[in-house]
Amino acid sequence: MSTVYFISGLGADERMFQFLHLKCSKVYVRWIQPYEDEPLHDYAVRLAEQITEPNPVLVGMSFGGVVAIELSKFLNPRKTVLISSIASSKILPWYYRLMGFLRLHRIIPVPLLKRFHFVGPLLFGASTKAEKALLKQVILETDPHFLRWAVGQLLNWHQPDHYENAVMIHGTADRILPMGTYPGIIKVKRAGHLMVLSHASEISAILDKILEDCET
Repeated sequence: MSTVYFISGLGADERMFQFLHLKCSKVYVRWIQPYEDEPLHDYAVRLAEQITEPNPVLVGMSFGGVVAIELSKFLNPRKTVLISSIASSKILPWYYRLMGFLRLHRIIPVPLLKRFHFVGPLLFGASTKAEKALLKQVILETDPHFLRWAVGQLLNWHQPDHYENAVMIHGTADRILPMGTYPGIIKVKRAGHLMVLSHASEISAILDKILEDCET
């Protein structure tokens, strides 16, 4: 089976995918530092230096799914899979769009946001001790500059039309990015935003089935 490039959520890394057991060969794309006010597409072009295979297979989680769409616009992937993510900026909840309009991500101090990591499990759907510990670790380790930039890019992302060239997997109990009514979306019942951890076996089976036609 072909190599699959995984792009994690905002500020996270390959630890988010640690419980997935897949038949494919996995490469984890690492976040790089964005330039000041760097547009998301320009950032994706620089990030693509880590993707060496032509017509790659991309799997993006959360904000990583948004980046995967930007990568797909010039990499011509064989398959783009979005997990707990969105395929159109129109699906962002109104309160996110309001935050972007008011530029609150530039006003609220990042250290203050990190102090509220204890509410993360409720919002992200982390239930086990291991999931909560990993989530807390990721929140506290995320670089403040990257976090502020990435949140701003998500809140102001411009993808008005549904990106149809992607397969979407979404939890019905996702509180961070509530599930939209995309055609063909694969629903995971009672799963939250971190379903790659909490529902790893189910997600692994779904991904293996999706990637069956990507064999070399």
